[in-house]
Amino acid sequence: MKKYCIVLTLFLFALATTASLSYALDVEGTYKYLEKGYSGTMTISRMGPGFTFKFTTESLSNGQMCDFETYETPMDEGGGRVDDELPAMGGTAEDGIKFKIAFKGKEAMVDMESKGDECGMSGYFGGKYVKTSE
Repeated sequence: MKKYCIVLTLFLFALATTASLSYALDVEGTYKYLEKGYSGTMTISRMGPGFTFKFTTESLSNGQMCDFETYETPMDEGGGRVDDELPAMGGTAEDGIKFKIAFKGKEAMVDMESKGDECGMSGYFGGKYVKTSE
């Protein structure tokens, strides 16, 4: 009986750990833009096996906006995910925008590269975000 209780306890612990990991990897939702001199949001949603990303940011000094929606980078353009649960790269060659997102808890850091004209002269969406909703 004692052996059965130990096995059951270990099983329940493993199940609880797996459930909490699945919850921690949920990146879908709305994120608030935290970069100094800007306001805005990033929204991540699942579309089929991949993700869509919507950025809406505004420079507080000149009102220049960046408002666009794009998809996860296709594998033939260097995309793909290390882990099927997390988006690693976004943007397509057609967009002229490429970015990577690193997640840590409720924070997301967007590292971007672009040709510069999709958001206007001062439009920008790279930097730190914090998750505000599911």
